[in-house]
Order: sequence, then C-alpha cells, then structure tokens
Amino acid sequence: MKLSKQELEAVIAASPRSFVPFNELVLSPTYQARPENPAAPLPLAELAASIEAAGLLHNLIVVRGARGVHEVCAGGRRLRAMSLLVEQGRWAENQPVPVLVVQAEQALMASLIENVEREALNPADEFAAFARLIDGGRSVEDVAAAFGVTPQVVKRRLKLAAVSPALLTLFREGGIGLDCLMVLASIDDPARQEQLWQQLPEWNRGADQLRRLLTRGEVESDRDGVAIFVTVAAYEAAGGPLRRDLFSDDGKAYLQDAALLERLAVDKLQQPAREAAAEGWKWVDVRARYVYEDYVRHGEVRRTRRAPTADEAARHAQLEGALETLHARMEALSDDDGDDDGDENEYAALEADDERLQAELNTIDEALAVFPADLMAQAGCVVFVGARGTVEVKRGLVRPEDRDAVVQAARQATSGEPTTSTALVSLPKGGARAVHSEKLMRSLTAHRVAAIQAELLLRPDVALAALTAHLAAKLLKDGFHRYRGGDDALTVSANETHEGLRRESADMIEAEAWKQMEQTRIEWTTRLPADGTALMPWLLEQDRHTVVELLTFLVAASVTGVDGTERERQSTDALAQALGLDMRRWWKASAASYFNHVSKATTLAAVTEAAGGNAAAPLAGLKKDGAAAGAEQALAATGWLPRCLRTSPRRSETGRARLDGGDMEAEPGGEPQDEESLDASAR
Repeated sequence: MKLSKQELEAVIAASPRSFVPFNELVLSPTYQARPENPAAPLPLAELAASIEAAGLLHNLIVVRGARGVHEVCAGGRRLRAMSLLVEQGRWAENQPVPVLVVQAEQALMASLIENVEREALNPADEFAAFARLIDGGRSVEDVAAAFGVTPQVVKRRLKLAAVSPALLTLFREGGIGLDCLMVLASIDDPARQEQLWQQLPEWNRGADQLRRLLTRGEVESDRDGVAIFVTVAAYEAAGGPLRRDLFSDDGKAYLQDAALLERLAVDKLQQPAREAAAEGWKWVDVRARYVYEDYVRHGEVRRTRRAPTADEAARHAQLEGALETLHARMEALSDDDGDDDGDENEYAALEADDERLQAELNTIDEALAVFPADLMAQAGCVVFVGARGTVEVKRGLVRPEDRDAVVQAARQATSGEPTTSTALVSLPKGGARAVHSEKLMRSLTAHRVAAIQAELLLRPDVALAALTAHLAAKLLKDGFHRYRGGDDALTVSANETHEGLRRESADMIEAEAWKQMEQTRIEWTTRLPADGTALMPWLLEQDRHTVVELLTFLVAASVTGVDGTERERQSTDALAQALGLDMRRWWKASAASYFNHVSKATTLAAVTEAAGGNAAAPLAGLKKDGAAAGAEQALAATGWLPRCLRTSPRRSETGRARLDGGDMEAEPGGEPQDEESLDASAR
C-alpha cells in the first residue's frame, strides 16, 4: 500500500503507543533510516545519564517481530544508551520502555520521517537551557550528573550562556564562530565583549587575533617564567586580579597586575639572594627578570681553575680512564657489521653509561671552576627568575665605578703581569659614551627595519635583487663547496622578523609601516592553502605576478637589522639606498619616541641642527622634560632624523655629485653638513 507523507503521518499519529520490556527490544537491521554515527553530538554516556535522570522523553518506533520481539526502526542510539544502563546495573532488564508500534510496510518511512524532521538543538539554546536549570535551583554537580558530563563542562556552558545577547544572536545566525565566542566568554562584561568584537576588522575576525587583542598587557600563567615561579595561588592570595580561561584544559589564567607579580617574585627571591651574598660578593641585585640593557656597561670577572684535592684528582683520572675504555668498546661495536640484537643492547647500555660518567666528570670540572675571592670582593651578582620559572644567578659582574679596583686586584693576584691579569676580567670597550642607549638604538633600528619591509612591498625588483645577492653570497663565496644533507628541496634559510619587531619598540604596533606589513601578512595567510603540501601546486596555478608579489612579501618579512650599537654602517644600508628610503614617511621625532630617551645636550644639538641656535636657546634653561616637549614642537615641521635613521646616497650618486662639482647639501632629515660639530655637541 503506497501512502503519501501526510497519510503516513496520520497513520503514525493513530498507531498504538504502549510499553515493552527492554529485553524484548532489538535494533532492526532493515528499517533504520539513520546509520550509526560514532561522532554524534551527544556521546552515549551522556545520553544514558539523561535517560536515567529524566526518563525516555521520546518513544521508540518499533515493528512487531517473531516470538514477541520488537524491532526498533527509529531510536537506535536511545536503545544503545539504555543497553549501557542495563549493562552497568542501573536499569532492570525488563525495564518498561515507551514505544509506538507501526506496520512493517510503514516502518522505514516512519524512521525516515523522524530522522529527517528532527532538528538539532542550536548550541546557543543548549547554553541557555543549562543556565535555566541552574537558575531553577539545580546545582552544577546535579546538572553534570544528569547529562553525564563533568562539572567543568557545565561551567563552560554557563559562561557561554552569559555572553552578550547581541553576540549570541549573531552566533545563532552564523556571524561568529564558537571558537571566538569561547574567547569572549572569558570576559564577564558583555559591553566589553561587544567592544572587542567590533575592534576586529571584518576580514580578520578569528579566535587567535581576538585572543591577542584580549591578552595584551596580561601575563600568561603557564608561559611566563615569573608567573610560574610566583604561582597563581600566591598571586591570588596577595589580591592580584586575574582572568581565568575556563575553556583551557589546564586551567590557564591571565594575570592582570604585572607590577604586583614582580614584587612577589622579588620577595620570594630574598632567600636565594641571601645565599648568594654569603658567597662573598660585594653586592647582590635582586630582579624579577634579568634585563641585559641594565648591565651592558658592566664588566665581568672570569672563573679560574683551582687545584683539585687528592680525591677529586683521583676520581677525575678514574672517570677519564673509564670513558676512554667505554668509547673504545662503542667504536668496536660500531665497526661490527653484524645485526646481532645483543650488540645493539650492549651499545644502548654503553651510551647510558657514557652519559652518566660524563655528567659526573662535568660536575667535578664545574666545582673546580671558581671566582677568585679577592675579585669577588669587588664584583657582584644578579639573582633573578629564568624563563622556565627557576631561580638563576648571574655572577661576577663589575660595576663601571669598580672597574679600576677590580683591574688592580687582578694585577695583584697575577703578580702584576698584564697578560694574565686581563684574562681574569672582561670589561666593555672604552671610549666616549654613546649618544643613544642600546634600548633606544634597538627601538630606532626596529622602526627602520619595519619601514624597509613596508617599502619593499612595492618594489619586487629590489626584493628579487636582495634575494639573489643573498644566495650568491651564500653559494658562490667558497667555490663549489656547499653544505650537504637535510631534507629540504632548497638549501635556502630564512627567518620571519616582522613579528619580533614588536618586542623591540613599545610603539611599534602603532607604526604605519608595521601595520602595512601585518595587514599584508593576514591577507596572504587568508589566500594561501592551509595545507603545506598544497602550497607548491597552488603556486604553480597562479600567474607570475601573484608569485612575484608573494615572493616580495616574504623577502620583506625576512629583513633584519635591529642593532643596539651606533655604527658607521648598518646591515640594511644597501636596501635603504636601493629603495630610496626616507624615514620621514614612517617615523617622527617626539618626546615619547626620542627626546625623553636622550640627554638634554643631545636634544639641544638636534634642535640647533634642524631649526637653528635661536630655536634651541630658549630650551637650554628648561628641565629635561620641558626641553623634550619644546624640541618636539620646534622640530615638528622639519623632518629631522637621528643619524641612524638617515639614508646615505648611493656611492654612484655621490660620485656623480662630486664630478659635477656641486656640494651635496642635506635635505631635512638627510646627512648633516657638519657631522663633527654635531658629534661634539651631542657628547
């Protein structure tokens, strides 16, 4: 009998509904419309817990079979969930199960109707339903038990239910992904959630970008060494604010008071500092983190080797002999071409012995390397937290004011022999004090690198020349010799430097050059295939312009040249000259970017050079902050640049200028006409 869908629905509606003992139900091999799906949204254990807690809310559709058996044609997963309850002793074998009995010829159609017309619950509705259960008086643990999930899962769904209603509506409409919603759920303020979402450009609304925006200024509990050392528990006990990521399996937290975290670290380091001071150092600095720039002007005392005791000498000789014998045996086994498993096992045991004996030998050698006591009395150490959250000590540092005393002590310790005494102490090179600190130089040269990267985006000819020059220098400088081995198809090495520029300068993310590179990077990331194996085929399908455009970006992203030292020549000079780099397009001298970080004399010299002595004179009587602000205003329209940001003309251009007989007067921001006078005034 052939029925229409409406007629069949009417038949099903009129079919008898009754209860059948569970042990009389079997899964129909014939009438199941939906095949088994192991990756179904609700795991079997959760479904079983739900049935146990609330009963079977939707009856099974069955067909009467032979010998009193009923074949289930719709509700197979529910049947398997009930089987789990019976197997675990949570249900009786004859537990009554509500069913709807249909005729055999109607069974497959009935199964199809139920499965096709069953609409999956929107996740947002599920979050809201969990919240209503809690609001109705259920505990998190009760709800978790009822649905066969952990309390953590319930808490996560409650967090998602509390997200801004506007964002939840957008989620229902497919305008925001669940991964982004989970990131936003870690903030309790719905208005802040909406604000963060709106801050992202429409073409870059991904979870990673959202997470970077959200965590700016926060300290990650599981990645920051100081946070690991202090511990989240101690930070919380001290009243430190934090934001927990419920969607992290390891309970990750983001600490929001970096100053408090560092104070706690310094407090915890006091005992290790006392232990270091007891070694006999003149001074001990306690820092949460070791900052290289703070100690760049310090010298360093070198260790010497003391005479070993009789026991140490004997053990040292014994270990060396044992290692020599062991290595000879390992070499013999390596020369043996046999495939004997016994040889392989012996070799593995010898490797373990080698590692153990070498570690003991190194321990003795380290114990014999000591700092001379008379030099320790003039030097110091820094106690700080390392990158892995452990206490570290940087020993043997010499303050600038203690250099003469340390050198004198070293001479006395070596009977006045200059060659021997200098081997005990390493001091920074002397000479006039640099105009710019290492930190400022790194910031300025980072901006120069960012500008070169941005300029290169429009100059594929320069990018291709730079890449070719790099390869020629690597491959042609030593005849036909080149390194062998490796699995790469090309022996070209490159490192991405764009992202690292943010660490060099506090205002880098506001720089237009950096923004252009970042936008281009995101655009390429979106265009390129996600699978690395598909990259080459994809490129082969593109036109030459697209390939060259990508190559240009990649070359730009590999430009390096950040330097903490003032030099006559920078590694990026050739690129800057080829591009005709004008840093006035990309950087401007202000109090924040420059004048607050240099001496007042350097500030006045800059104003004199760019705007004349009359402009500099009123600033001479001001304090440094006032002079910095005045300099910013005086130079606002001049385009003045510090020398490290200026681009020298190409040699060919310089030669042409000289042949023409003309003087190369510097434009604003170009090379100064009188460098010696600038150097003198800056110093």
